[in-house]
Amino acid sequence: MRLVEAMVEANHRALAGDSRAGLRPADFANSLPIAALTCIDPRMHPLMPEVLGVAEEDFIWVTSAGNRIAHLGCDTLLTLSLACAVHRAREILVIGHTDCPFCNLRPPQLLQHLQALGIDLAQAAGKLNDFLSQFTDEQHNVQRAVQLARSSVLIAPTIPIHGLLVDIHSGRLDWIVNGYQSKGAPAVESTAKTEPAAPPAARTDGRLGGGYKIGGDLPPIGSG
Repeated sequence: MRLVEAMVEANHRALAGDSRAGLRPADFANSLPIAALTCIDPRMHPLMPEVLGVAEEDFIWVTSAGNRIAHLGCDTLLTLSLACAVHRAREILVIGHTDCPFCNLRPPQLLQHLQALGIDLAQAAGKLNDFLSQFTDEQHNVQRAVQLARSSVLIAPTIPIHGLLVDIHSGRLDWIVNGYQSKGAPAVESTAKTEPAAPPAARTDGRLGGGYKIGGDLPPIGSG
């Protein structure tokens, strides 16, 4: 079983009530660290990287509004490239989430928010409209970001690029794009057996499988 496959499996088992569900990062050393592109939504903070089951030093976190990659020359894509080149990220995950505000926000709403801050938007309304029009739905945002990243000449074709969607309330991870199935992606297998992970008592890092409650009652945007 490969790294992200093991992540998703452990995630599903934990949500099903399996107290032994977890991930042994040491078994996937050849696939770490990972680079993950997520939305800037602060509700993602308690979910990442714990919901993936990796230590902080193995998690390179990149964010953008709606986990969006605008085009092949954008800074977000360059940042992912540098994560691989400089920090030696072995795999890339694009992680969208349900209830994404950027898929529901309309230009009049955004204009009101910005005007309330004293910003003169007389010359910017059209640009904001173009920006928001690129957000359709959470799944499509992930698919498009993966497609653009996979098309980039700055990211080696041997680096798997995955697309995932996390439920912002429960923490459930689901596949959108399996990067292992893409052409050129390496089939790096773990040396571990595909048996239940070690029970919580055997873990000391507090990650998934060690008592971490996935998701939970997270506050809505703008609360508090």
